[in-house]
Order: sequence, then structure tokens, then C-alpha cells
Amino acid sequence: MAYEFIIGITEHRVLGNIFSAYLIEKEKMFYSIKKMVKKFDLEHSDYTFTEQEKELVKLVENYSDEALVRKFARKGKTDNFFRNLDPALFQEHISPYIDRQILKCVSILMAGRVRVFLKQAKYANLYDEDEMQINRSFAGYIFQFERTTEGTRYNLLIEQDGEHINLQHKNVMIVAHNPCCLVFRNKLYAFENLSSKKIMPFLQKEFISVPKQVEEKYYKTFVLNTIKENRVLAKGFTIEEKETDHIVILSLEPTLQYKPAFFVRFRQGQKEYDPNMQSGVFVSMDEKDGTYFFTKIKRDFQWENGISDLLKELGLTESRSAYTLPITEYLDDRDTLYELVNWLNINRETLEQQGFLLQQNKLGKIYSTDKQELNIEIKTEADWFDVYAKVKIGPYDIPFIQLRKYILNSIREFELPNGEVAILPKEWFTRYQEILPYAKVSGDSFRLKKFHYQLLRKNLKGIDKTYIARLEEIGENRQKMILPDKLKATLRSYQEEGFSWMFHLYINGFGGCLADDMGLGKTLQTLALILKLKRLKRGIVVPEFDNQDAQLDLFSEPVTEQVQPASLIVLPVSLIHNWENEIRKFTPSLKVCKYVGNQRRKMNFGKTLLYYDVVLTTYGTVRNDIEMLAAHSFFYLILDESQYIKNASSKTYKAVSRLDSLHRLVLTGTPIENSLSDLWSQLNFLNPGLLGNQAFFKREFQTPIEKKNDPEKREKLQMLIRPFVLRRTKEEVAKDLPALTEQIRYCTMARGQREFYEKEKSFIRNTILQNIENQGLEKSAFVVLQGLTRLRQLANHPSMVEKAEELESGKFNEIFRCLENLMAEKHKVLIFSSFVKHLNLLKERIEAENWKYSVLTGQTRNRGEVINAFQNDPDNRIFLISLKAGGVGLNLTSADYVFIIDPWWNPAAENQAISRAHRIGQDKKVFVYRFITEHSIEEKIQLLKDKKSSLARKFISSNNPFKAVTKEEIVGLFS
Repeated sequence: MAYEFIIGITEHRVLGNIFSAYLIEKEKMFYSIKKMVKKFDLEHSDYTFTEQEKELVKLVENYSDEALVRKFARKGKTDNFFRNLDPALFQEHISPYIDRQILKCVSILMAGRVRVFLKQAKYANLYDEDEMQINRSFAGYIFQFERTTEGTRYNLLIEQDGEHINLQHKNVMIVAHNPCCLVFRNKLYAFENLSSKKIMPFLQKEFISVPKQVEEKYYKTFVLNTIKENRVLAKGFTIEEKETDHIVILSLEPTLQYKPAFFVRFRQGQKEYDPNMQSGVFVSMDEKDGTYFFTKIKRDFQWENGISDLLKELGLTESRSAYTLPITEYLDDRDTLYELVNWLNINRETLEQQGFLLQQNKLGKIYSTDKQELNIEIKTEADWFDVYAKVKIGPYDIPFIQLRKYILNSIREFELPNGEVAILPKEWFTRYQEILPYAKVSGDSFRLKKFHYQLLRKNLKGIDKTYIARLEEIGENRQKMILPDKLKATLRSYQEEGFSWMFHLYINGFGGCLADDMGLGKTLQTLALILKLKRLKRGIVVPEFDNQDAQLDLFSEPVTEQVQPASLIVLPVSLIHNWENEIRKFTPSLKVCKYVGNQRRKMNFGKTLLYYDVVLTTYGTVRNDIEMLAAHSFFYLILDESQYIKNASSKTYKAVSRLDSLHRLVLTGTPIENSLSDLWSQLNFLNPGLLGNQAFFKREFQTPIEKKNDPEKREKLQMLIRPFVLRRTKEEVAKDLPALTEQIRYCTMARGQREFYEKEKSFIRNTILQNIENQGLEKSAFVVLQGLTRLRQLANHPSMVEKAEELESGKFNEIFRCLENLMAEKHKVLIFSSFVKHLNLLKERIEAENWKYSVLTGQTRNRGEVINAFQNDPDNRIFLISLKAGGVGLNLTSADYVFIIDPWWNPAAENQAISRAHRIGQDKKVFVYRFITEHSIEEKIQLLKDKKSSLARKFISSNNPFKAVTKEEIVGLFS
């Protein structure tokens, strides 16, 4: 026989009437109950339950004896739970909980086909007459109040599907109390929001009477609340539903956690309320001449939701009744306040148009929400820009220069004349903190030197774009200039670019640093410039000579016009001869003299400057003769090997800085030898003020970059110096070499590898620290090296350490991922490692992939055959090489990829490895990948290498070799 799932209404000994789930079977005259269904049965019964039936079983079991004991019994009080049940606990918690489960059941029953029966305890079976008809909708109800001269009476009208239901003096069974669910005449009635307490009185009475003497209190409480929550018919008093004006209040105030946020409150009529208020209706009562008047206002949820949507469209997010900006999640209280006030400034007009009333509460200050406008006018002079800027905040016009100290010191609060506080936009700090340190105040304006044009171009509107475009020709897209006819040399293309770069600097009155690698022809490029500019009239007044005859002897005719004086080139003593020879070889039309040694005492230096084009002297001579030299003006002042002036406090720097010239140029292959202060000294000589004074430079750039590796400061410094420094390395310009691309591949450790690595690192660190403490750093060298080697091996592959042979390697997987791509594209690759064991691990995998390969280690006897096999066999595309065996003596130009799979201290060894492929004869671009395991000893070593050598490379340096680490750095490797 087929079973049927039903819900039975049963009486619990303590809980009263409840729903229970059963499986029944149809007999001839009745239904036999086969099983009370539990949650367990859903998975362990032959009966197939529908989804609705499953949900009903779960809901019913939520208030089973066991479930109620688990949920409500105190710890250790589960025995005799129902016998000792606290009435207050039952009324306030358990009964409402059961009612909620029953209401959910009723909702399912209304929509489904499950039948309901009244299951009486004294009968074992069910009969057709026990079935309850289920109403498919909730019952309605209306409260009727009638006020007369004697008092007030009220009754409750119940409706179901348009039919009035009279419950008075009838047999009614209450199944749930709040909301009420009852059985009447074999029908199941359910109410959405009506408590059984409101129904119970009318089971015995037709109406309830309220005496006149308590009427006022009754109307203020019960009647008012009933009108608010229910349909009401009134006689003898008035209920009016009103439409009112809508006002939204947006208040900026602190949360309970003291973080500023926006709070929304609504006002309809005289009622101000929070959006999270549960009630959707407001009712107020007035009494006039003994008559009661109720006003009922319904909340406009559509309008409220529209307000919320608008705020979100304007960028706010809502959380816990407060509105804020997403960015404030990461800000402190002060910056959060600033962001929100700035948001008000931007959106105030929109908000007010939408009827918002803006308020500020409990902030301690009143913040201006007036729109802030910055108007800028720039006038271009010969060597500087005059910047006139005014800020308009509401009715106030404020010279922008008055905000200078606020912007430089990151103070965003500016008090207005009316006492309100304006929050200066963050954008102004971002834009103008870069400019104002270099600005010179002049009345209500400020002045910037022309060489700061990049700051203006980036941060100021209103600048002459044509003028700026001309200055930008100094950059990469500069126009090539025609070389002088009398130049006795053919310049390479990069040398022509260097010449053009220097010429554009000359046109714009800027000094420059030519920082090409040694041997790339800095001298020749400079001589080409001097020759190009020879005898141009530059506005220098030639002083009258005491001896008119000597003047005529020198120039063959009287000087009657302004004449360009000589250019002074200052250089180390050892380079005097080289410069003199270069001038005679390449620019013989330039007249040159040496101002050195004792012979200089015999010179009439004023006449010398007028006759010669170039004067060569030394740094020592300038120091010794500075008083005399400082009295003269030069056309170009050029310093060769300008690192000689890297120390700004030295006599050499101070001396050359006193020399007067129309133009300045410095030449060096190593503009940075030890510190960024080297760079400041040379660029401040060239363009005084370009990088601010030395204290500013140290605070703004040197310390953040050298000690904190600040990328933003590094980028800003590069932007400032880029137009005035030109550096080309041999690799960039040597036409015999292809382009070399180097890249670091960071590899993430496999999970087991990471755990094993961290465990070993901790053990090694403790061992080393103890060894250093007991024996000192010098005697701990072997232990340190041993620990470093072990960690290197683990970072490469755990199988290189005996204990971890079964573990996976993240680097190993990344190497083979790259190899798979290269093999598919038929590239050839050299793989270098310090560890033969590492190469052997790779070899095993390569063989499993059926790739052809070669191997060269210290054990290889047939080097020539191995090398030829790789070079000449197109299918042999992988060469495994140990660094020790393959560092020198190899020419492997058939490869265009190089893998350094375990980089280490010495870059020279790596460079030798790279040179196996990247050398003369190579006709392909060479790509170099260094594989470094993240968060490992390899990464720490790379950071140390960068700290010592990348600083100069990033700022046009000469790549100083790596130097020995300190005790602190060694200890830091294992932190």
C-alpha cells in the first residue's frame, strides 16, 4: 500500500497544540498511522519525500523535545527540563519560537497539497472527518471602535475570502499565538500580524466596553497603537490619513566608535524618524472640545529608497545605518572627516536641489561646505614663470600663496573669516606639494625657475603649451641639429643624439650632465657643441684693455662689438693632454690654451678669454686661483669627471660654484659613486635650485630612497632630472651587440616546501645566532655559509635536501612551465646553476619529456662534442651548464634565452654566463630570466644586491660592484 505524508495537529503535554508529521496508510474505513516522521527518516526511509514535505519535517523537528532542550536548557540542566520549566522562559522565548516555526509551516501548507488532520490522543487512527480544510490565504480582520456619550466599545471583525467569521461562543482551537493560527469548524485559519490575545476576548463577548472615565488614556494608548498597526473603523471620532511634505536630513556626525559618517533622518509632517525604524505608519492624536482626532501618516518607502539610491549613486556606501565613502575603511578618523567634507563640497548643490537639509553635529567645529575653486594665471618670463593663483571659497577670495605653509606641512584645515573651517582638497596637496618647495614668493604670486617646467606641465593649468612643447624637445623626441661643418669626425647616431640634446639645453639656457659610459665619446660630443657655437654673440661685454696695441695684435682689428668669451673646461690633471689632442684632432679650428702650471702666472687672462675659444684648467688650479677666476665670465663652464665635485662641502665644489658663465655642462661616467648626494652636488652646480637646497634634498629624496626604497620619491626624482641627464651604456649603443632583456621571475614555494623551509630557517637562525654570540661573527663564517647554502637548496628544490625528497618545488614547476613554451616555439635556452644536483633534477624531468639536451659540468670530459651538439643540432634546444664549468671559454650564440636558476651574490659570474649567448656574432635578441623564490634567502640576497648597486643604476650610475654585507645584514637574512 502507498503511504501518504500528512501534518497532524496534536496536543503536547506542556507546549499545547502543535504540528507533527506522520506517514499514514488508507484502510477501508479509516487511516492508520504508520510512523511519526523525524528528520532522520528523510534519508533512511523507503518513502520518497517531496521538497515541501522535507521542509515541513525540518520545521516540526525544530521544536521537538530534544531540539528545545538543546536550544533553551541551561548547561547542566537538561534533566526534567519540562517538569521544571520556568513560565517566563516559556512565555517570552519558547512559545514565540514555536509560533514562528508553525507560521512557516502554515505558509507551506497554504501553497502545497499536504493534508492536515486533527490527531486526538485517545484515538489511534484518523478518519475523514478529522481532516482540516486549509485556507489558501491569510484571514483578514478589522477593529471596530464606537464612541458614545456613555463610553467606547470595540469589537473585532474577522474575514476569510470575503466571508465574515463569527467566533463568539464557538469551539475554537488555538494552534499558535503570535501570530495567531486557529482551527474553527474543521478549517485552519492563519493571521499574519494578529495575536491570539486580541481574539480571545471575542470568543465569549460580542464587544468590549470602555468606561468614560478611562477613555482618554485608552485612546492615547490602545486605540492609537491599533490605528497604527491595523485596519480600523471608527464612529464618534475621526481618523484622517494625510499626505505630508518630505524632508531628508543628512547629518555629518561621529558614530559610536567616534568615526565620522553621514546619518540620514526623514521628516514627514512634524515626525522626524530614523530610516531603520520598524513602523511604516505614524499616528498622532489631538483632542478638541471633547472630540478625538487621529492623524495617520504612512511612510513613503519608495521616496526613502530613492534617497538611499541617490546617495549611493553619488559614491556613498551604507553600513549599520551610516553612510560613508568606500575609501574611509582604510583611513583614520581625521582623514575620514576630510573625505566626507570634501564629498559635501562637491555634491552640495545636487543635494540641496533634491531637498536635503545638511547638518553637522558633535564635530567640535563647523566645516565649510562651500564650493572651492582655484583660478591660475601664468606669465612666462625669460628664465622663470610667474604664477598668480587665487582660491574662491564661498564669498571669500584668498591668494593661493597664503595656503603655502598649509600645503607644504600637509595641514588641510584652513579657517575662514567667518570662523568656519575649509578642508583643502587632497588634490591640491598632490599637485602643489611638488611645486611649492621650489617656489619663490613674490607678493601675492610666486615664481618658478624655467627648469622646473615639468612640475608646471604636470600640475598647473594655464601654462603656455607651445612654450612647454619647445622645452620638451630636450626629451626623447628632440629635433636633430645640424653638425658643424668644420668638425673632423663622423659621429655615431647616439653621439649625434647627445650633441642635439646638449644643443637644446643650450637654446633653453639649461645645464646638463652627459653621463655616457667610458669610451662612448663624451669629449667628442662636447667639442662638437663648442664648435657649433663658436663666436656667437652672447651679450658679454669685453672689458677695455690697458694696452690698445696688444688688443690690435691679437685680433688684427679693433674690437667694436660684444664678443663671446672662451669656454672654461675644468678637469683632472691627467686628462689635460687628452683633451688637447682631441681638440687638435677633431676641432682644429678651435683655439685652445692651457691655464695650468707656472706659465699661467704670465698670462693676461682677460685677453686670453677674448682670443681663445677653449681654456683648459684643473680642479686644483681653480681652487688656488678662484679669486682671480671668479672675476671673469665664461661662455661655457664644463667640468669633466664631475664626480670630483660630489662633496658639496668640499673646497672644489665651492670654488667651481663661484665661477660665472652663461652655460654649464658636466661630463662623467659615474654621476653617483656612493650616495644620491653626489647627484645633488652636480645638478645643483648645473641648475642651482633644481633639486632644492641640500637639506631639502636629503629630507625629500635621499633618505626616503636610500633607506626606505620609496618608489614614488624615486619616480619624482627621475622626473625632475630626466631632461638634464643623458646616460647611455655600452649595451644600449654598441651596434655589434643585440638588445639584452633581463627579467626576474619570482616563484612561489609549494605548500610543503614553504613549511619545511620555514622550519629549517628557524633552526638555522637559532644556530647561527648562538654561534655568533659564543664565537663572534668572524669565527662563525663557516656556520653562516653552511646555513645559507642549505636554505638556497631548499629554495630551489626540497629534493636537494635528503629529508624532503618527496616535496614539490614551486621554482621547479615555473622553470618547466617556461620551458614548455620555449620548446613549443623552438627556442634554444642555456640553463645555469651553481648546483650540479639541481641540474640533475632538471635532467630527469627533461628526459621524461623526451626533449633533447646537453649537459656541461666539471665532470664532462668531451666538452667540444657537447658544445657542438648544442650549437649545430636544431633539435637540441636545452643546455644545462654549471656556473663553475661554463663561466668562460664558451661561445653559444645559437641560444637566445638564458636561465639563471639560482642567482647568488656575485653578479660577475652571472654576467659571464650571460656573455656565453650575448656576445659579438649574436644575431638575435637575448632574454635573461633570473628565477628567484619568493620569501626566501634568494629574495633577501637580491634585495641586498639591489640596495648596493641598483641605486646608482636607477639614477644613471655606473653599477658599483657588490660589497661585503654587515653583521646586521647577515642576521637579517634569517629573520
